[in-house]
Amino acid sequence: MAEALKSVRELIQATAAFFEKRGVDSARLNAERLLGHVLGLARIDLYLNHDRPLAPEEIDRYRELVRQRAAGVPLQTLLGETEFYGRVFQVERGVFIPRPETERLVEAAVRLLTGGTSSWLAPLALEIGCGTGAVACSLAAEIPRLRVHASEIDPLAAALARANARRLGVAARVEVHEGSWCEPFPPTLRGHAHLLVSNPPYVRRGDLAGLPREVAEHDPVAALDGGPDGLDAYRAIAREAPAWLMPGGWIALEIGEDQALDVTGLLKDAGFSSLAVKQDYCDRDRVVTGRL
Repeated sequence: MAEALKSVRELIQATAAFFEKRGVDSARLNAERLLGHVLGLARIDLYLNHDRPLAPEEIDRYRELVRQRAAGVPLQTLLGETEFYGRVFQVERGVFIPRPETERLVEAAVRLLTGGTSSWLAPLALEIGCGTGAVACSLAAEIPRLRVHASEIDPLAAALARANARRLGVAARVEVHEGSWCEPFPPTLRGHAHLLVSNPPYVRRGDLAGLPREVAEHDPVAALDGGPDGLDAYRAIAREAPAWLMPGGWIALEIGEDQALDVTGLLKDAGFSSLAVKQDYCDRDRVVTGRL
């Protein structure tokens, strides 16, 4: 970006070209989102103000964001937020960023809790490993009578999930407990949950180094590493889930695209039936559901 380039239009054009050379996906969108963030403008407003000159301090701030984005820092991290299931969630460095594919997990969970014979008056859901709280808060927002208890081992992520619950107005029905797996849930919930949901770590340990730079260098390893075969988390969940679900309760798990057979097998051995596999927006296996 040369010094002479000081208008909104010129900066977007120059940055998009720069991002394309650096291999940044959706180069122009990234340029627009970052500049809009600096100027406090929505994307449409950038075009309404395409000839607006930028102050030197605005250009400096924009340059720094562009530099970080080209170096592989996720766009969501730079913006401090991401959109998930039609809502905006705050994100922070060091906390796993929710991806669009996980919206399929929310869709599946909503159907399980509200459809057919599962129309409970005051359902209870448990989430293992809630991260930003995207799944827990989305479920609570979609189902006004739902109570959600979520576990999260990372104190930073747990605090962020609570903050997102407050921002979205569901804090009264979303409780985040710090700890591993089901261990921090109140014992009084045992045998009473209508749904257990999780997007656990499922990347094979040997595949971690080959992940995209944005993921490998910026998402916490604990949220990615599923053990040697990628199934460690599913074994733990299959072992613990039956004690927390009521008879007829459901489980919904996000999976890697080649893990459907293994995960359904683990759940079947744990006493689940009505097992089903659902695909993501690219027709890859993404969610496994079952009933206790």
